[in-house]
Amino acid sequence: MKKIPFLLGLFCFISVFSQNEFKYRENHFPIKYVLKNSSDTIKTRVQNVGIFSNKKFSAATYINNIYVLDSLGHKTAVPESNIHYMEITDLKNETRKFISSSSFLTKDIGLLEIKYEGKITWYRDWYYGGANITKFDFIIDFINKKVIKETGFFTPSLKDELKEKFAAYPDLLLLINSWKKDEDLMKILKIYDEK
Repeated sequence: MKKIPFLLGLFCFISVFSQNEFKYRENHFPIKYVLKNSSDTIKTRVQNVGIFSNKKFSAATYINNIYVLDSLGHKTAVPESNIHYMEITDLKNETRKFISSSSFLTKDIGLLEIKYEGKITWYRDWYYGGANITKFDFIIDFINKKVIKETGFFTPSLKDELKEKFAAYPDLLLLINSWKKDEDLMKILKIYDEK
């Protein structure tokens, strides 16, 4: 008879003091980031704010703030302006790298996605332009310390500037004339790096 109250008390004790383990959801992507005032790399998860799908990374995840989650599921807002470097890996195992624009531009406009690094480096800035997310690209020649372009991406003037830069390479000029997608520019920059 004394066993029943003991077992009932034990059951109540276990129920009250046991904690449910937090499990990350599908839209909680792995993230590594370094704050501007620290050299420590922080590894955790970030809540992806997918526009059409949570499986693919969306820039809305980091514009203005990122919301990181600890192992207990508590959310913490980290302002974009406090981050020096960041890497996010989505469910397709694609890792995107970002760096603070204050590292190399005279004006701090937040985090820039590193699209390509080489002799010529390509960065993309994502920001809210009204209700939509808009992109703005920077093509920078770090060897000559020159910003080749700071404008919307597929403008004729960017192609003209790259044609001038690559005038000695007829194969690149042909590729510049036919480029239509991001992958085309990456291919052009990779070929230039090999020369």
